[in-house]
Amino acid sequence: MKTTNRFVRWLSAAFLVTSIGTVARDASADDFADYSTRPTFALKPPVTTTPGFGTLYGTFSSKTDVVVDGYTLKGRIFAVDGGTIWLQKNYGASVWVKIASSARHMDPSFARVTPDGKTFAIGTQSGSPIFIGATSLFSVKSPPELSTVTGVKSVIAQFYDGVWRDNRYLFINAGAANGSTVYAIDASLADPASAFIPILPDIPGASSGLAFDKSGNFITGNGYTYAGDVSRTGQLKIWSAADIAAALAGTPLSYLNSGHVLADSILSAAYLGVDANNNLYVGGGGRFDTGDVGYAGLVSGTVITRVLAGGAPVNKASSTEYTEIAPDPCRNDDTTQVTYVEELKMAIVTAKMTSKPPNCAEFDDYDDPTNTAVQLYFAPDAPDTDGDGIPDGADNAWLTPNPDQTDSDGDGFGDVADADFNNDDVVDDKDLSIFVDTYLATKTDPNFDARPDFDGNGKIDDADYAVFLKYWGKAAPFY
Repeated sequence: MKTTNRFVRWLSAAFLVTSIGTVARDASADDFADYSTRPTFALKPPVTTTPGFGTLYGTFSSKTDVVVDGYTLKGRIFAVDGGTIWLQKNYGASVWVKIASSARHMDPSFARVTPDGKTFAIGTQSGSPIFIGATSLFSVKSPPELSTVTGVKSVIAQFYDGVWRDNRYLFINAGAANGSTVYAIDASLADPASAFIPILPDIPGASSGLAFDKSGNFITGNGYTYAGDVSRTGQLKIWSAADIAAALAGTPLSYLNSGHVLADSILSAAYLGVDANNNLYVGGGGRFDTGDVGYAGLVSGTVITRVLAGGAPVNKASSTEYTEIAPDPCRNDDTTQVTYVEELKMAIVTAKMTSKPPNCAEFDDYDDPTNTAVQLYFAPDAPDTDGDGIPDGADNAWLTPNPDQTDSDGDGFGDVADADFNNDDVVDDKDLSIFVDTYLATKTDPNFDARPDFDGNGKIDDADYAVFLKYWGKAAPFY
């Protein structure tokens, strides 16, 4: 059964695990550890009036073809807080639009989307249901109320984390009498709660994260040791896809007597996931046990291959097998959240900046709703569609080169592609009037308006008008 208080959620390191990932083209240290960021590659969480334990980030699958009110969901970030699901308005922007809400306070535990991008699952909070529904229900123009809208299944279940194995089975980790358990939900059933399938019923510790690698092998672990010392806090194990198929067919697995140890201890084995290169991210924090906090761990995919073949667990002293990402210079966050966006080859790593050098506190608390930084890290081969040196995931006009990323009105769309000057989401005669009022003006003129200066040359001229005509009659989003 799920432990209900926040203290134990801390112990097992919180409440998510989106599809997270890693990078490794080969085993060399340079290739493996070369995720990079810049100070400008950062996001601010949505401003909410219904805060929860924290803001949870997720991403829509790179395989989805769902479009919501003109917004393509593929590769886009979403955020869940106490009462709202938000969609990132544009890549690289800290501007969020509401796409759904819940009258039942969510305090979210996990938020996942199926591999085809068509179904979502949100673990709301202790004592509340898991919402399962179609992503096509989301709307910018008319956000649905998830607890009442037709088409959303409210599944009463115990849960901590959840991850989709495929487009049908949702795997859940939940607290149990002597530790924790993993079971599967068949989301295709009219009543998914009618037939839970036991997978790992005997984990000797608190719930941890869940992940499937690119070959369907299953990864989970021990979020907090309180059932003896047969398994350490932060231990990670992996089971083959064949073992998982057998468990789904009716043969549950034993945590201690099956699978392979992938890591002896990394944080609290939370926020698990892999990228396209099958490297593993690990988040969480061992504040109340190991004291291991303040970073996200990155395990090379070569280790996964070796362990499945019967080899040794990850050697954390080896730079070709393991590295750490720490956006907080104090490295004192009691929980670090990680989300990987495969479409953009981008890792989202949270940091709690409550204390800063040289006055670092012993710990910065995850459930403090203030001072949260969200830093973006990119693989060396992250897509940069417009070739302006800004990866798509940080680019506010990813189809139009704009290395300066100027956004004069702060609406999330770079000036170079934003002809919607009055921010009503359509380029029309009202915007034309604004353009005409500043036509031929320069920076020194009182009627100069930076918004129509698409090329940033300090003058509103015919070149800018040509760009304006390109967007005439079009509706948001603008890239």
